[in-house]
Amino acid sequence: MSRLVWDERRIWSFSLLFSVIVNLTVLAVVSIYWLSFHYTRPKEEPVVVELMEIPSTKKPVGVVPQTAELAELNPPPEMREANVQEAPQVKSEIASQVQQQKEQVRVPKPPVELPEAANIVEKASPSGARLFSPGENIEVEESMKWQGVEAESTMKGRFEEAGQSSRLAHLAQEGMQRVESTVGETMATGELVPPTTSVEKRSPFTKRPIAVIVENAPQARPQAGLSKADIVYEIMAEGGITRFLAVFASESADRVGPVRSARPYFALKALEHDAIFVHSGGSVEAYTYMRELSLDHIDEMNHFQPFWREKERRPPHNLYTSVVALRQEAQKLGYNRPVKNPGFGVASSSSSREGKSAPTLEIGYGGDYKVQFTFDAGKREYYRFINEKPHMDSSSNTQISCSTVIVQVAEHVVKDADGRLEIRFVGEGKGWVLSDGKAYPIRWEKKNLRDKTRFYYDNGEELRINPGRVWIEIVDTKVKVVF
Repeated sequence: MSRLVWDERRIWSFSLLFSVIVNLTVLAVVSIYWLSFHYTRPKEEPVVVELMEIPSTKKPVGVVPQTAELAELNPPPEMREANVQEAPQVKSEIASQVQQQKEQVRVPKPPVELPEAANIVEKASPSGARLFSPGENIEVEESMKWQGVEAESTMKGRFEEAGQSSRLAHLAQEGMQRVESTVGETMATGELVPPTTSVEKRSPFTKRPIAVIVENAPQARPQAGLSKADIVYEIMAEGGITRFLAVFASESADRVGPVRSARPYFALKALEHDAIFVHSGGSVEAYTYMRELSLDHIDEMNHFQPFWREKERRPPHNLYTSVVALRQEAQKLGYNRPVKNPGFGVASSSSSREGKSAPTLEIGYGGDYKVQFTFDAGKREYYRFINEKPHMDSSSNTQISCSTVIVQVAEHVVKDADGRLEIRFVGEGKGWVLSDGKAYPIRWEKKNLRDKTRFYYDNGEELRINPGRVWIEIVDTKVKVVF
């Protein structure tokens, strides 16, 4: 009995102990879980440790770098006995060879792909003219040599004699710049070119003219520089439009344009004045003419420096140039030289030739190209109108005028479906000249491609004009001309 009671006590004691342990464990878990949500851990403050440098009581000890002993090179006796004065001579020879190689280097021009001349010259030549004959050489009198290119070459030879002195070389350079800037400028306008002020019989040589193709589309008006040109040609182009060839000789123009592409008949007219032909591109026939006739030309496609485009107009009606920039480019290309200008003879003030009264001239090129000239008796000038409105120059803001108007009638032939024209300038034809409010019938003659177009009165006397600017209107035989 006593043993059973003892076992029962042990069971109850063990049960009580187990119950206490379980309750404590549950209480601990619940407490930890509760504290994890309600207890905020305080932030730890960073510990800053200040380092203090304690100077050493010992002085620093320098380390001397160790140097390796170099072996002494002794040249052999035969080298020590050699002549050391030969090195500068070898250096000079090498420098001369390098300089010669530099002078021989030339930047090649971009090639222009053109058909063979034999295949196109026959088609390009108007009026059956098939052969290109070399032009006549200009003979310069001894008294005039110092006014042209021989003066430049002589001066250049003298400057080169200055040697290697920097002072003399500087003076030589200044002298060369003066010579280059005055080549042709010292030659006064002679009686063979229509001067704009007075008539003086002096040297027939003058600076080389510049002939620029100027557009005449409605988007290109008003043009710039036409009022400064000595001679202006108006010629038909394909599509029923006209373009101008402005020839500058006695005056300069700060703005000329818009500049457009070349056609073969414009090249022929530029050649008659021995002018530098200026254009932007061109037809295949135009390039053939320039190549076969050896015409000096400045093409914006290859020589873009003298040209610029203005923002006020859209391309291609915004390409401009200046006479000064063109002469600078011509100097680089070797085109600047004095020439005997094949202009017009100057009429005598006492001329008693009778003509038909013609105070106005109207030319109906067609479409948007109705041209009119009206004579001002007080100023003895013809003022130009386009579509019954004054034809203005955008640079000078003045109406374009001239002292003489020549109407040259030449046959126009449409060559293909693109409307390209062949104007038969080689041969003979008729026309009129307007001067002092009167019109005179004339005839013209051009023997070959290189020859100058000559104008004659009906009695066979060669045409002479008043001093001043000249406009030459090239019209087809079907164009209506009204005086």
